[in-house]
Amino acid sequence: MDILNAISELIKADGVSGHEHNVAQLIKEYFRKYTDMVYEDKLGSVYAKMGSGSPVIMIMAHMDEIGMIVTKIEDNGMLRMHKVGGIDPRVLPGSEVVVVGKNEKIKGIIGALPPHLQTAEDKNKAYMLDDLVVDTGLSYDTVCKKIRIGDTITFDTVEPLKLSNNLVSSKTLDDRSHVVAMFRAMEILSKVKLNCTLVFCASRDEETTGTGARTLPYTVNPDMAIAIDVTHGKTPGVGEPDAFEMDEISIIYGANAHPKLNEMIENSADEANIKLAIEVCMGRSGTDGWGIQVLRGGIPTAILSVPVRYMHTTVETLSTDTINELARLIAQFAMDISDIGDKWEEKLCLDD
Repeated sequence: MDILNAISELIKADGVSGHEHNVAQLIKEYFRKYTDMVYEDKLGSVYAKMGSGSPVIMIMAHMDEIGMIVTKIEDNGMLRMHKVGGIDPRVLPGSEVVVVGKNEKIKGIIGALPPHLQTAEDKNKAYMLDDLVVDTGLSYDTVCKKIRIGDTITFDTVEPLKLSNNLVSSKTLDDRSHVVAMFRAMEILSKVKLNCTLVFCASRDEETTGTGARTLPYTVNPDMAIAIDVTHGKTPGVGEPDAFEMDEISIIYGANAHPKLNEMIENSADEANIKLAIEVCMGRSGTDGWGIQVLRGGIPTAILSVPVRYMHTTVETLSTDTINELARLIAQFAMDISDIGDKWEEKLCLDD
């Protein structure tokens, strides 16, 4: 499959956290290329099954994106907003956005008081959300016909920008790129017979409440799980231990990870000649991995990540080669589990 093309398609589907319906429909179409067993749960997360038998391995990437929500319509038609997820107001002025209105999508820009009109005190402060407006160019009456308080606002969709060395830059690579990694892993696994069950899940609400990760395991009932999400890529001033090279996949060690499952994944990485780097996280990882791990009496969970630069901006940047390596690792791990038969439980056991 063409990884960049799939990423491009997914980022164009709106899906602010809590409002993922449109991107969920597109993900289901991709899932159906590799399996007929595609489902949507009561809250809107989607998942697909491959293979049969035990163990049941759940792979989860979140499909929601950060964005904004309309909180007020000003008398001149401009919109006030609140953030949904980890939006940094400092990156918003000058952004092109799309309001997902009642029956159509309406383009706008985020504006702020220009420097010429600011006081000396204002010039020394960063913009806050209350300082910003969305300007669609429409009058108050027209806005009220097209937009409601509670409608979501996303960054405008443009094709991912291709950089050198197979790096790409775009909005919403967190975490649509990892959903694409699941598609690629499914493509690889569609050519083999699996003696275990793989359940690929695109979860909702990771950027806000984490309800996808805290509900899907009750439906899937996995024996083990891998959450895949972005981590930080190295940039000037940000290095070890907080960030990773763009061609590395990180695996988390700490309270949010199962050491024996990590060991099994590392063995698969060695077998497939895939680069792994250790990411230390002694508490919650800030990913779906935490929500998964603490359910149903505890689920052995691992967390794998591809580095992204400029996280939670419109220019998130990562390597499509590393996304492909992540897919290869997931597929290799699944095939290794498939090959060991009923020994998987022994390998996961902590009492040895």
